[in-house]
Amino acid sequence: MPKSIFIDPKEIRKPQVLKINDIPINQYKPDIKKEIKKYGEEKLLKIYYDMLIIREFESMLNSIKTQGSYEGIEYNYLGPAHLSIGQESSAVGQCVHLSIEDFIFGSHRSHGEVFAKCFSVIDELEEKELLKLMKSYMNGACLKVVEKEHKGNIKSLAQDFLLYGVQGRIQA
Repeated sequence: MPKSIFIDPKEIRKPQVLKINDIPINQYKPDIKKEIKKYGEEKLLKIYYDMLIIREFESMLNSIKTQGSYEGIEYNYLGPAHLSIGQESSAVGQCVHLSIEDFIFGSHRSHGEVFAKCFSVIDELEEKELLKLMKSYMNGACLKVVEKEHKGNIKSLAQDFLLYGVQGRIQA
């Protein structure tokens, strides 16, 4: 979007109605009690956790790209960094109810969307199925790397497997 076009957030985010066949815009009124009742506290905390993991991954990429290191580990990455920092809720929101059979079609800033879809699948699949998938990918080579330091259940191992795999592809 050109920087010369000013969009006043106060104006654009006002509740209004698009004049077609009335479509409500900006009508959501937060009601945490209602949301907890609808989704459950555990599910909402998991959604928030997924957003935090995506934000940290994107922040890590930004740090590597701009400073050449992350948490004291230096890395010379010369590739592009198409980040989606600030869009975590959109990625997680669009994927939280998807199943393994559903597809997503992301943009060039798709890290968050890929993670969100995979987190949804990790939540859905039984641990036995997750292990089978991880062992079958590259004959388990990636799994062997993340298993060494892992201290948790199979679902958290699957998350480590995913994060390691995506990082490996980006840095390749």
